[in-house]
Amino acid sequence: MDKNIPNHVAIIPDGNRRWARARGKNAYYGHKRGVALFEEVAMYGFDAGVKHLSVWGMSIDNMKKRSKTEVAGLMSIFKREFDGLVKSEEIYARRIKVNIFGRWEEKFPKLVKKPMWGVIEATKNYKERTLNFFLVYNGRDEMLQAVQSIIEKERSEKSITKVTHKIIRDNLYTKSLPPVDMVIRTAGDPHLSNGFMMWDVADAELYFTNKMWPDFNKREFNKALESYSNRRRRLGS
Repeated sequence: MDKNIPNHVAIIPDGNRRWARARGKNAYYGHKRGVALFEEVAMYGFDAGVKHLSVWGMSIDNMKKRSKTEVAGLMSIFKREFDGLVKSEEIYARRIKVNIFGRWEEKFPKLVKKPMWGVIEATKNYKERTLNFFLVYNGRDEMLQAVQSIIEKERSEKSITKVTHKIIRDNLYTKSLPPVDMVIRTAGDPHLSNGFMMWDVADAELYFTNKMWPDFNKREFNKALESYSNRRRRLGS
């Protein structure tokens, strides 16, 4: 590919429930389809030249406000998919490091967390690419956690004399990741819910599509990459 490929792509994969409802199915059907599609799309992105891919898999509001039945369905999907990632030849062949950010360790059952810990451990030494899941996450919560961490360090170490961009960055969940170059949001809602990765997407190009996530296949991802390639990034200039 002779293109200007974004180094870091962040995806808000919206529309699973609406896609299922349009087909007379329940939310579980849509989530299952959406998650099954993700690995195919992700591997296409990595092969196209994307080095870092981040996806918002579950917000804090999803965990709190969705029905118990829907949340239980998501837990079963996450367990199955992370069980699959631990064994995925695609991950190891491409030397992809898997990161999981958010409050999932506080909120998920141990049975679900076990394969998540497993894939993090199995891929921790890879440096070529990263696949980043955001689960039980929102951007405002991440920023609040960063501020609280800075306060606690100052109380215990008395080492912070001035809050700088670097200090904030070093206390984010995503401190090890590069800035986001492009945000993709599906399902026709042109906004960023709850400040997804709000620090990291400050200079990102935004790409919105009316396609529901379960219809966002490799061809649609390629359209997004083509759009990015044809843009001239201003970066505040």
